[in-house]
Amino acid sequence: MQIPARWRYLSVLFIVFVCVLVGHFTYQQHYNDLKRPLEIKQNALTDQTALRINARLSLVDTQIRLFRHELTLLNPEQSELEQVMFSMFRIYSDLLQARWIDLTGKEQVRVDRTPDNEVIKVATEMLQNKSRRYYFTAGMALSWEQVFISQIDLNVENGQVQRPLQPTLRAVIKASLPSMGEGLLVINFDLRSLLSQLQALNQADNELLIGAGDYRWIVHPEPGKTWHADLAEKRADIVTDLPEIAAKIKAGNLVQGDELNNQLFTVQTLLTTANSEGGLQDIHIIARTPAELLPAVKRQAIVFASIITFVTALGGLSILYAYWRHLTQLNKLSQSVQNERNNLQQALQRQSTLIEELAEAKKLSSLSVMVAGLAHELNTPVGATQLALSNQERLLEKLITQKQTGLTKTAFESFLSDSQQSLEQAQHNNRRAVELIQGFKRLTFERANDELNTFNVGQHLNDLCHSMKGLLKRSNVRLESDIPADITLTGYAGAFTQIVQICISNAIEHAFKGMSGACITIKSKAQNDRILVTIADNGVGIARDVMPFIFDPFYTSQRNNQHTGLGLHMAKVWLEEAFNGTISVDSTLGKGTVFTLSFNQLDQLAADIRKAGSTN
Repeated sequence: MQIPARWRYLSVLFIVFVCVLVGHFTYQQHYNDLKRPLEIKQNALTDQTALRINARLSLVDTQIRLFRHELTLLNPEQSELEQVMFSMFRIYSDLLQARWIDLTGKEQVRVDRTPDNEVIKVATEMLQNKSRRYYFTAGMALSWEQVFISQIDLNVENGQVQRPLQPTLRAVIKASLPSMGEGLLVINFDLRSLLSQLQALNQADNELLIGAGDYRWIVHPEPGKTWHADLAEKRADIVTDLPEIAAKIKAGNLVQGDELNNQLFTVQTLLTTANSEGGLQDIHIIARTPAELLPAVKRQAIVFASIITFVTALGGLSILYAYWRHLTQLNKLSQSVQNERNNLQQALQRQSTLIEELAEAKKLSSLSVMVAGLAHELNTPVGATQLALSNQERLLEKLITQKQTGLTKTAFESFLSDSQQSLEQAQHNNRRAVELIQGFKRLTFERANDELNTFNVGQHLNDLCHSMKGLLKRSNVRLESDIPADITLTGYAGAFTQIVQICISNAIEHAFKGMSGACITIKSKAQNDRILVTIADNGVGIARDVMPFIFDPFYTSQRNNQHTGLGLHMAKVWLEEAFNGTISVDSTLGKGTVFTLSFNQLDQLAADIRKAGSTN
């Protein structure tokens, strides 16, 4: 039997399906494993950047408060105020500009740090009115303890962006001096150092982008994209360059390890509390992978998944091939077993036919034994009858002779006496012959027409014993019996005598092996609804290793003497099938063997048959 092509195609498709699944999940798992270090680095990068920015903003707040506190302690005159500011510039190198603005917005004192890092006082005529600037408006709205921190932008003087570019942050706090009255202390902080430090945090596998609000890049891996809002150039900001990220930030969604346009993004936003115009914007810290990195990671994951998929496919196809080969071998073996089974069935059929033929031959053989026994038994009464008739003929011839010569009374009376004796002898032997023939007829008729009936066990066993006397005499075996005359059995009489005859014949043929004093004893008795018949001999017995096989078909120890080995097997089968009975054997080496036959009464079966017959 060949494997159907449909199943082979389905098996291959299943392997392909499994390989696709394995490849997909392997790719996803390995890709995630490769991304995980990048995500960890991005989180570390954004955390470190946020820490530095927060530290700088905190320092701005602290510095302007310390400056105001120092002014309060020193209480300088207006002419001395600029010197105090000079001192502060020398202490803090990131101060870009310090001013005292009165409540009208007019600059009273101003100290600047030039691009050459020189600290100078701005001349009185150069001082400006800042009343329209957003940080003045915000400062005037402050309470005494509040500090206003402006947005991050480029420093602008007289409407012009200062060159080189000066990223700056303004801090405003209210102050009061006896010499100056109330006013605003405004300090511009130089953020170039901070932004340089943040720019240095860029890594080969992670780029740092920082947006001050939605419209200004203050740190970008491409320097040309920073400060476009301050330089009035084409927009370059988070909303324009990364609209998907900007939308997620606006919606308040967490962006951590998000994949967009073959790049990995992690965003951390520093939210400010500024609610006035020009206040510090929210700071968006973005870490992203270079454009070429994630495709390379994907290729690496694809290569790994391809290898695993190939190995899986190779293994699956190998297993499938082995299974197909095994199945083919099983099919061949199954076909071989089927052929062998057919051969065995044919052999069994031939054996069954042979057993049936041998059983018929066995029946004929047993019939020939009975015929031979009958002939031997008839020989005596027939011969005696013949002798009596011959003697009567001689007496008659003598009487005729005496009649011619003169018959005397004494001679006639002697003739009558001798004739009566001869006739009685002839009649006796003739009755004996008739009895033998009737017994033989009973046995042969019942075997030929074996119907269910009730029969006398003793009569049938005696008929069987008489029919086997010739065989027993030739074999020098004495037969003894203890058979009650009143035992009846409902069953098949022909099968009954056939089974007993087989056991007697088996004892004659195998039990004695030429020993003298051979004797077979037959007994029968009724036990509940059974009839027990025992056939015992005083022969050599049966060896222990032979006992398990004596009822097997064709098992015999005398095959050289043309024995078939079917006798006891057929006796057992007939006993079980015809009488639902059993046969057992008990043997002792050197003492003999006893076969016990148990015949069940078939009264119920006979009643059912009679009932069925009356119904029909």
